[in-house]
Amino acid sequence: MAKVTRTKKKNRSTSKKRSPKPRRPLLPALCFLIIVSSLIAVPYLYNNYRTSFFRPSKRPAKPIKNTIKQPQAEPGRRENRRLQRQQPATRPALPTTLKFYRLEQNFSQAIQLKKSFDRTLTKQQKAEEIIRLLALSSKHDLAPLPHQTKLLAASFSAPLITIDLSNDLAKGAVNFGGRDEMLTSSCLTNTFLANFPGFDSLQILIEGEKRETLAGHIDISQPLHYQLSINGGDSLGPE
Repeated sequence: MAKVTRTKKKNRSTSKKRSPKPRRPLLPALCFLIIVSSLIAVPYLYNNYRTSFFRPSKRPAKPIKNTIKQPQAEPGRRENRRLQRQQPATRPALPTTLKFYRLEQNFSQAIQLKKSFDRTLTKQQKAEEIIRLLALSSKHDLAPLPHQTKLLAASFSAPLITIDLSNDLAKGAVNFGGRDEMLTSSCLTNTFLANFPGFDSLQILIEGEKRETLAGHIDISQPLHYQLSINGGDSLGPE
């Protein structure tokens, strides 16, 4: 009997060694970890979502594009408008009227005439036109200056006007008498002073030099003043 029991004990011990211990499953542990992490993450995410939703955005709002198309001007009109902006407003040119003196056919006195221009003349242009009108030949009246007389230069320093004439004036005045020389110098002086207000004397130069006289009668070395006696009492006079 004793032997039988021993064998049974040995069998039990061997059976115990052979059978492995059962392992605990991992699924419950993973589920536990997922539940714990979700309990921690859900409040954190909810808090961040709430603050970011109610917090004003720092990005500037995009401007709303105007989808309405404006009518475009034609290229020709646009170019004309641009040129009108660039060009300064110009005033219309004012007409100019010149007074000038000519001689009667019998050389008795001078007569005053007028010539109108449809543009504004500068001082230099006025001086050139005056010499041209005084030397212009005509059938109705006589020119006080020889027809080849030319204006070389003119300067204006109030109250004196200085004109430089070509030597044709002196050559044409060689045969002048006293009356002719007086009318020539007076017509020249009165015409300039009548068309340039603010000036009261005229200095005549011949080829850039002062001359004592034109034909030996009238002194032109000094500035000449307006003469009222050349047409029997000129009521117009210089302006």
